Amino acid sequence: MRRTIFPLIALMSLAAGAQPVAAAGFDSAEFRYQRPLVAEGDEPVLVEPDGALFEHSAPGFADLRITDARGREVPWRLRPGGRNRGAESVRVINSGRQGRFAVALLDLGQRRKVRDRVELDVAGRDFVGRAAVLGADDRGGPFTRLSTTGIYDVRGARSAQSATAVFPPSDFRYLLVRATGVTRIAGAKVSGARERLRLVRRVVRSVSRREEGTRTIVTLDLGFRDVPVDELRVGAATPRYERPVTVFGSNRRGRFVPLSAARVFRFPGSTSPPIDTRAHHRYVRVEIENGDDPPLRGIEVSAWSRSRALLIDGGGSYPYTVHYGNPIARPPSYDFARLPARAIAVKRAVHGGLGPERQTAAFEPPPDTRSFTARNPGLVTAALVLAAVALGAVGLLTLRRRS
Repeated sequence: MRRTIFPLIALMSLAAGAQPVAAAGFDSAEFRYQRPLVAEGDEPVLVEPDGALFEHSAPGFADLRITDARGREVPWRLRPGGRNRGAESVRVINSGRQGRFAVALLDLGQRRKVRDRVELDVAGRDFVGRAAVLGADDRGGPFTRLSTTGIYDVRGARSAQSATAVFPPSDFRYLLVRATGVTRIAGAKVSGARERLRLVRRVVRSVSRREEGTRTIVTLDLGFRDVPVDELRVGAATPRYERPVTVFGSNRRGRFVPLSAARVFRFPGSTSPPIDTRAHHRYVRVEIENGDDPPLRGIEVSAWSRSRALLIDGGGSYPYTVHYGNPIARPPSYDFARLPARAIAVKRAVHGGLGPERQTAAFEPPPDTRSFTARNPGLVTAALVLAAVALGAVGLLTLRRRS
């Protein structure tokens, strides 16, 4: 079967084909890992990758291959239709001020939709305030109080901004927003869970906590490197608080890199929004600055990411076997990946389960055809440093002799 190599961007969104074909396109002994995949029926199969698959496969699962019980290759792809439709701009009415509040009435339109989040376009910098959201079916009220959310724009070494107010799911047509800390509400966008990508809660192997000076440090161990985390949800049992946090990530726990900064809070009627993280690490660290207050009690941190589900063609003989762990394998190319969603029965897909990972008994690493420089970047760097030091020493000796 002749194959064509596609550009990397296309490969991230493609990956599987229409009918099982003879597994002559690859040698399973060249893939370090394998694991069973179990499902039932003839429909396509959905599988959510776990930590082992993220760590041990190539980026975008470019080295992933699947065979059925008869050894035939089974096409696969990333699940289609996972687009984020984003927030919808809404009409802002009567934007102005009432005493110390910036106020605005939002008209969400006649069509009923359930929303739970409003992103405010506010005038102001370097502020910490609150946004109260009230809802009504009629422009004149009466209005029902839905929630109060902390909003902030803090500049500095670790800047943090959020003007997103969250509230319980509601289908009110009108939202009245009253905000402190800002001079004016210039615009707004609203969204509900259906407009946002479906999130998957990531498995956390362990959680550790320690106090260091005025900071509380909570570290999540996700068990494997390169696990995606798109947002963190942080809460505590302390009844009232408002504190800055910084999020760091690391794959080896030796060196953490900063990922994002935010503020977490709790007060009557409030809901603290998730922290946008976009990490691909094994360890995720949350540092909470307590100032002169005692540390928070009962801190809970959960990690979430958008779904990266694989859609696998059905109709083969179960159990399937998933092969991966060959960083130089060329990405697959299947008709299944190029077909529109309606042609592959996505809505009828069944959920499958991945079995335990094991090393392929006959694994033999394929020959590495990369250049010496590509294979040994550390050695090349060290040689260049030594050469630079040697040249510097020669130059210094030359100057001394002349003097």
